[in-house]
Parts: sequence; C-alpha cells; structure tokens
Amino acid sequence: MRRAPAELRDTALSAIRALAADRPAVRAAAATTPADRQRIARLLLERVVVTVGKMSERVDVRSHGAGGPVRSHALTRPVRRYDQHSDYPRLVERLRQSCGQRRTAAAIARRLAEEGVRPPNRTDRFTPDMVLRLIGQLGFERRGPHGSRAGPGRDEYRPGGLATRLGINRDAVRRWVKVRWVHVRRDENGRRVIWADADELKRLRALHQLPRTWANEARLAELTKPKPRPAR
Repeated sequence: MRRAPAELRDTALSAIRALAADRPAVRAAAATTPADRQRIARLLLERVVVTVGKMSERVDVRSHGAGGPVRSHALTRPVRRYDQHSDYPRLVERLRQSCGQRRTAAAIARRLAEEGVRPPNRTDRFTPDMVLRLIGQLGFERRGPHGSRAGPGRDEYRPGGLATRLGINRDAVRRWVKVRWVHVRRDENGRRVIWADADELKRLRALHQLPRTWANEARLAELTKPKPRPAR
C-alpha cells in the first residue's frame, strides 16, 4: 500500500530531525566526507565574529549558529612586542623587583619560567640574554650580588670587547665561539666571556688575517686550536 504524500513528508522530516539532533555522530561517520562536513558547518553557522585585542595575545571567537545559539572560544595569537602581551605589566613588575633584589639574569629567567611568564614570538621561555636586553630597554639598574664574579676577569672579554680589541667585526668573534676556536665560559648571568691572553690575541689576529686558500690549509688548522687555558 502506497503512503500518502503527507505521510512521506512527515517521515522524511522525522529522519532529518533525528540526524540534526545527533550532529556529532553525523560529522564523525565514515560515510561523511570532508566536503559534507564543510556543507554541514555552512548550514549550521550563521556567522563567526573574531575579536583581536591590539594589546593582547588573546583572540575571542564567537560562532553564531543558525537559530540563535552562540558559542565562545578563546584562542591565542603570536605577538611581536613585549607590550602587546597580556602579561606585560606583571613582567615589568617582576623585573623591577628582581633588579632590586640583585638577582642574576639566569635566576630571573628561571623565576619567570616558574611563574609561566613567556616572551612573545612563540618562544617557550626567557633566556638570560633576553632578560638582560629587556632590563636595559626598561632602564632598570641591576647590580650583581655581593662578591659576584659575573663580569670578565683578567685576560677575559665579552665578544664585543674582544672584537674591539682585535679591530675586527663582531660576527667573526661569534663564529669563533660557535666553532670553539676560543675558550668561552658563561658568567653568573649566562653571558659569554672569552679568555684570551697575549698569545691568544696574537693567534686570533693571525687567524683573522690568514687568506682562506688551499695553500694555507695546514696553517689554518694550526691557528684554529686555542692553547690550553691555565687553571683558574
């Protein structure tokens, strides 16, 4: 016996309502293709409103569904400057307190990591060098703890100081540090300190001036080896 058109319509509407009531199952079904999921989303969503705070990494997303339901979602976005981060006021206060307490840059970096304060640009944590740069930008005065040997000692230089002493580009010194052609230690703030006595300065000048040719290969290999550093 054939069904009446009205009965067929009611049956179809009931099936559609049942599917609509179980949208997660429909989306997750093996027979539902990615194109089907996109069409479902377009039918269910009326509009999406994204609000981006200019001085924050936070992004508010509101999805307005067909028929009235509104759902809110909180996202984060990468920011380029410290002052665009929502934690910036807390960061500044922590740095001010830490400088007053004469904490080292390494200790400040550890404290910020423990408190969950992160730098911008998707970096996981602060490094001592980042802390020192930011302290300098903020104009905070930071003194090392009493008795600290954070700075260079005898025959020791910062990379920039060694470059100035040798009259060469700082990038050359950075390369020597990277390939371990100089003796380097880290001070209490995590900054690099290079040891170079008179003999080492003479070697490094010769290393910088030596043409990089096949004829000088043996001499170059000799000049790239720093002499043993005396026990401190």
